[in-house]
Amino acid sequence: MIKRFHSFVISLLLVLIVGQLCHAAALGGGARAIGMGGAYTAVADDGAAAYWNPAGITQVKFGLMPTVGVQGKFGEIAKVMQGDLVDNFEGSLSLNAGVGLTFRHFAFNMFSDLNGHVDGHVAQSGNYQHQTMDAINQVALSLAKEFTGLFAVGVNAKYVSYENLTKKLGLDGNSYGSDENKGAGFAVDLGAMAKVGKLVRVGAVLKDYPLAKVKLDDGQVYELPTRVAVGGAVKVPLLGTLVAVDLEKPFKGEEKDFRYRLGVEQPILGLIFLRAGGYQAEEKFNLTAGFGLKLGPAVLDTAAALDKENPVYQATLGLKF
Repeated sequence: MIKRFHSFVISLLLVLIVGQLCHAAALGGGARAIGMGGAYTAVADDGAAAYWNPAGITQVKFGLMPTVGVQGKFGEIAKVMQGDLVDNFEGSLSLNAGVGLTFRHFAFNMFSDLNGHVDGHVAQSGNYQHQTMDAINQVALSLAKEFTGLFAVGVNAKYVSYENLTKKLGLDGNSYGSDENKGAGFAVDLGAMAKVGKLVRVGAVLKDYPLAKVKLDDGQVYELPTRVAVGGAVKVPLLGTLVAVDLEKPFKGEEKDFRYRLGVEQPILGLIFLRAGGYQAEEKFNLTAGFGLKLGPAVLDTAAALDKENPVYQATLGLKF
C-alpha cells in the first residue's frame, strides 16, 4: 500500500507541479469564457481579457484574476494509486492556471499549461510507468489604446517557455531513466475591438505569433500554435442576454481547419449569471456550461466543458471595477 501511494504521489506531482497556464490541451483561461464556449474574442471585458483579446483590457478599470482549471478523467489517474498497471493503460490530466492584474491600458499576466500523461506496461522485468509532462509557461505584458470610445487596439508581449519531462518509474518508486528538454522564446498577440452602436461588438486577434524561435536542448524547435480569431457579440435589449460567436483559424500544428465557438450569458438581477455554449474540437462539438456570482466588485465564476473523453473544470475568483 505504501509503495502504491508513493507511486501515486510521484505521478500526481509530475502532473501538478507548476513550473507555471498551459495552452496545449486546455480550452483557455477564465471560467466565464469557458462557460460561454470560448466565444470571447469580442467580449473580453474582465480579468481574463488579455488572454483572449488584449484590446479588451480597455473595458476594465481594474481587474484581478486568479484562475485554475483541470482537464481529464480523475478515475484514470486513480488507477495509478491502486497500482493496477496493465498493458495499454493510459491516464492523462492537464492543469491550467493563471493570475493577472489588469488596468484600462496596461495589464500583467502569467499563464501556465501543464499536460501530464501516465502509461503502464508489463515487461519481463516487472511493472513500470512512463510518465511525461509538457509545460508551457507565458509571462505577458499588455498595452492597449482606445480611440473615440468606439475602436481599441492592444498587444501582448510574451515570454514563452516550454519544457518536456519524461520519466520511467518502477512501482518500487525508483527511477529507471529520465529525459528533459526545454527552451524559451518571445511572441506577441495583436488584438482589435470595435463597438457597433451600444449593443454590438466585434473583435479580432492574432495569437502566439513568434518573434524568436523556441529552440530546445536537443536542437529541435517548438512551434507555437499561431492562430487568428474573429468574433462578434450582441446584447439583447431588455433581457440583457449576451450572445457571442467566434471563428478561429489555426496556422500551425496538425489542425488547420476553421473552428467555431458559440456562447450565451443570461444575467439575473445583476447578481447571478447563467452561461452555456459549445466549441468545435476535431470532428466533435462539445457543450459547455457555467455559473457566475457577482457581489459588488467580487466575482466568482465556475464552468465545465462537457467532453466525455476530456472534461474541463474551471474556476475563477477575482475583482472587477
